[in-house]
Amino acid sequence: MNSIFHKDDGTHRAILWIDDRFKIKIWRFTPPTHSGRLMIHVYPITDGEVWDNPCDEFTVDDDSIAELETQMKE
Repeated sequence: MNSIFHKDDGTHRAILWIDDRFKIKIWRFTPPTHSGRLMIHVYPITDGEVWDNPCDEFTVDDDSIAELETQMKE
């Protein structure tokens, strides 16, 4: 697994390559620049080429996590 990490302008990024089959991009946008959300994009790698568009995406924000935490405590 290879990885690259960046931090600039209130954004934290990690790019991971998993088993030469997937490239995973993870972004963490932190306030006040953004609303405090985490995004994950999954890019398959076919014949050594990374897809232009992700095959799957996941997004969650701090408010959603806080709401889930509150529900779990009830």
